[in-house]
Amino acid sequence: MRPFKSASAARERFSPRQGRTSSRGGENRSREHRLMARVLVVRERGAAEETARELTALGHDPVLLPLEEVVHLEIPAEEDDFDGFVVTSAQAVPVLADLYRGDERPCLAVGEASASALRASGFANVHAGQGRAETLPRLASRIFEGSAARPRLLYAAGRNRSGSLEAAFSEEDADILVREAYDVVRKSPDEGVTRRLVDGPPIDAVLLLSRAQASAFLKLLLPRLRMGGHAPRLLCLSERIAGIFGDEAQKGVEISPEPTLRLLFERL
Repeated sequence: MRPFKSASAARERFSPRQGRTSSRGGENRSREHRLMARVLVVRERGAAEETARELTALGHDPVLLPLEEVVHLEIPAEEDDFDGFVVTSAQAVPVLADLYRGDERPCLAVGEASASALRASGFANVHAGQGRAETLPRLASRIFEGSAARPRLLYAAGRNRSGSLEAAFSEEDADILVREAYDVVRKSPDEGVTRRLVDGPPIDAVLLLSRAQASAFLKLLLPRLRMGGHAPRLLCLSERIAGIFGDEAQKGVEISPEPTLRLLFERL
């Protein structure tokens, strides 16, 4: 999918500034207008293309402008024994799969997206959490209940992280081996691409799925969009992500009730 090329150019697009069709004959067209939004996706390109397919299937018009890219890091195979894996992002899965594909030890995934990535990469013993890293220690307690020894879990982490998972496990009867498996680096968009976005049709909403995405969008795009007359809704996956925006920038910020893309899509 090419950026800024509407996946549904032949169809009319919903904009909050459009009015409803008043005639009965236009009721179906009005319903289509209300359902369709032009949505900016700023995550790294591979994940952005997957999100774009989901948005298109729901009748929306995705616009891709990645503000980040993922760099996978090498981690050595562990010589020390450990009892399972912890994954808080699907970005860590390719690195784990290179070393441990088919491993039967339990894999604790933060949510369904990372759990699906693990299963697709050959891990069978996968347990999905509730979407928050802080809930994984309880999941580990259930999985390893009755174990004679204190479990040791290999955490395939991102280089830039909040530390919330390590803090949560520090209060539980488990040890965490942190291994940095990937890094997410900011990617500045080309000036010509940015100008075409600002000068183009209004962006109705922006999906912000991490603090890094929110920070990059706030610095690189939000002022330009607002100066260009855009007033997008800023759809944040969590309160922590929304916290990137200060009082002035908070205009239009909305937070998903749970950290899942499905619920975020429902706000469109």
